[in-house]
Amino acid sequence: MAAESAIYKRTVFPNGLKVITEAIPHVRSVSLGLWLNVGSRDETESSLGVSHFIEHMVFKGTKSRDASQIASYLESVGGVINAFTSREETCFYAKFLDEHLPMAVELLFDLINNPLLDQKEIEKEKRVVLEEIKDIEDSPSDLVHDKFAKAIFGDHPLGWPIQGTRTTVKGLSRAVVTSHINRFYRPDRMVVAASGNLDHARLKQLVSKNYNAGGSKSGADGRKIPIFKPVRKIFKRKPSQTHVCLGLPARDFNDPSRVPLLLLNSLLGGGMSSRLFQRVRENLGYAYNVFSYLDYFQDTGIFGIYLGADKKNAKRAISAVMGEMDRICNEKLSADDLSRIKEQLKGNLMLGLENTSNRMNRLAKHEFLTGRYISLDETVASINAVKADDITDIAREIFVKDRFSAVTMGPVDKNIYEALE
Repeated sequence: MAAESAIYKRTVFPNGLKVITEAIPHVRSVSLGLWLNVGSRDETESSLGVSHFIEHMVFKGTKSRDASQIASYLESVGGVINAFTSREETCFYAKFLDEHLPMAVELLFDLINNPLLDQKEIEKEKRVVLEEIKDIEDSPSDLVHDKFAKAIFGDHPLGWPIQGTRTTVKGLSRAVVTSHINRFYRPDRMVVAASGNLDHARLKQLVSKNYNAGGSKSGADGRKIPIFKPVRKIFKRKPSQTHVCLGLPARDFNDPSRVPLLLLNSLLGGGMSSRLFQRVRENLGYAYNVFSYLDYFQDTGIFGIYLGADKKNAKRAISAVMGEMDRICNEKLSADDLSRIKEQLKGNLMLGLENTSNRMNRLAKHEFLTGRYISLDETVASINAVKADDITDIAREIFVKDRFSAVTMGPVDKNIYEALE
């Protein structure tokens, strides 16, 4: 799929609701997402987990459909429907054949316009979410990331678990759920994004039919900007493997250093050819899983590293990770390495854009983070423009030992964070 053959269009209704499309005439599928600019960072400590809980509850029945009918409506014609909640967004999405666009639009808007929020279903779904929390708690490789978010963000809502806690989920009421919907499920916080074989004008018409696109904007709730303070914690657990997350604040998505930082991530821990994989796993055999990652939010970012190792090797693995960071900061990046990570990043992007779901996600994320469309040509040009010194400079700027937060879970050796001192 040639990415730039897609035709991008954007409409903003008077009340702030946005419809964004990429028309790709030579495919038969459409991926459609109804996105809301609300996630766990918009909650209070007492209502923690309510965004995720609402995502569950709307599938339990609407005024015109029960849960079984919601599940079977698109599946009966070969489509799929699902949802997810993140720290900053909630998304209800579907993928289906192009001819079923009216069905999908009507169903997604039925979910958010007409949820029953039956009290018995609320109590039942609390039990389901509590089991989901237990699953995370029983998986150290998942739980360590939640604990790391808490360590790096502290008391800021970005550090709170998306699913909530056992206490807050048990305390959720219909009144709390309804209040959250009324406050945040507003048109000016909503983006309808679609990619595939569809007509923009037709989607606009269907959105207008199924959602009140008139009225006025509600006014956005401000978000508190996080303040970082390095924290290092150890959680002793029974699992035989030691799980480690370490990292530090990065720039937000709109910062000029974004593309050099993406290339730095590819160089350090992005894939089997990365420095961390080759050194920590292949050469030293200290870990099976080791990688780096970037998380972007509206006003900040995180550069993180994860590894899982035997207790006796965890400290050595951390030391090896820090050694690779030092190498990047102090050794000139070769032309071959620069070319390789550029081609890797461009290839990953282009391959991902052969999937209409990925394209739809990209449309919405760019709208929330930048307010504009970033074409593939623009992205490729920005990757090609990066010089070796740009990557070294951003590495030296962010890889400062006393800025690292770290969380370790599992059996732990003494002085495990010695390499960070």
